[in-house]
Amino acid sequence: MRFATLLAVLALIVGTAGAYETTNMLYKTDDHIDGVPVGGDMVAGDTIEECWIVVSLPFTGTGNTCLFNDNYDEVCPYSGSVSPDVVYCYAPPADDLLIADLCDGYPYSYDTKMYIYENAQGNLVACDDDGCGSALGYASYIWNAEIYAGNVYYVVVDGYGGDCGDYLLKLYPGEPCVFDCPPGALLEGEPECYDGYVDLYNAGCNEVPYLFQDVIPCDGEPITYCGTSGVYYFGSSLYRDTDWYQVVTTSADIIDWTVESPQAMNFYILDGILGCTTIGFVGSYTTTPCEPYTFSNVQLLVPGIYWLWVGPAAWDIDLYACGAEYGWTLVGYTGEATPIEDTTWGAIKGMFR
Repeated sequence: MRFATLLAVLALIVGTAGAYETTNMLYKTDDHIDGVPVGGDMVAGDTIEECWIVVSLPFTGTGNTCLFNDNYDEVCPYSGSVSPDVVYCYAPPADDLLIADLCDGYPYSYDTKMYIYENAQGNLVACDDDGCGSALGYASYIWNAEIYAGNVYYVVVDGYGGDCGDYLLKLYPGEPCVFDCPPGALLEGEPECYDGYVDLYNAGCNEVPYLFQDVIPCDGEPITYCGTSGVYYFGSSLYRDTDWYQVVTTSADIIDWTVESPQAMNFYILDGILGCTTIGFVGSYTTTPCEPYTFSNVQLLVPGIYWLWVGPAAWDIDLYACGAEYGWTLVGYTGEATPIEDTTWGAIKGMFR
């Protein structure tokens, strides 16, 4: 099982640097079901030339990739896949945005990968490995791929490594998604990440000493933050900019936490009472782009430290370019007011860098 050990849990939530983070190869282990492709003659859906034809959108297709051959592979970000793959093709009547969604087929029997070609193999439009997030079994999700009339688009359902199995594919039109930070929101304030970035801002348990961003209570009134995240290279490995907000309760609080992002992001409520070595999950969710979600009536019954964790749902540097936005609102956090001392803005910024 992926979460059988504390190391696997920590691998899920840490993200920028430190002992727990390399890439999500850390928890793509050998316990996946190995695909056993069926060799022989090509069958419908096996190749671009024999693709399953999608006449119109929305469309739903199901099947089992183990029945096909291994004909294609793309790097997003993992190479060397020998999984069998199946191909669907669609010719849009007008310019549009396309969502290719494998999320609703959970629980999956295998770890998926998916990509889209325009007109021919190699003309890559989009590619994704784990866009649905770890909570949905490492399924794939491509959001708002740009497609144009007069072209044919090939959606390839593939797998990670040698995995194959049952899938449920949904293709439907996308919609432009623009995230607007609400007026009066507090800003996270972290610089945008970049290749080679070292997070010395709110990296939480990823850095020693630990770095958390304190959320100051407002007697249970709403507290709204807007921030940015992203995926970047550090050396040859992909890293995530993960943001850890710290909530310190002094009584049994019942909170609502509403989260939103214009791309699929992971939001976790973590129990940090015992510190970084023993982290517990209170709640977790992977957002649908531009669809708010509320963790409702979450009971923080034991006074102490809790962390609101935000990070990309996948190590996908195209989907999660640095500067990826998100927002959240917390209601019901009482805590204890912190006395204000005379200081300067430069000193405040220096505390988090």
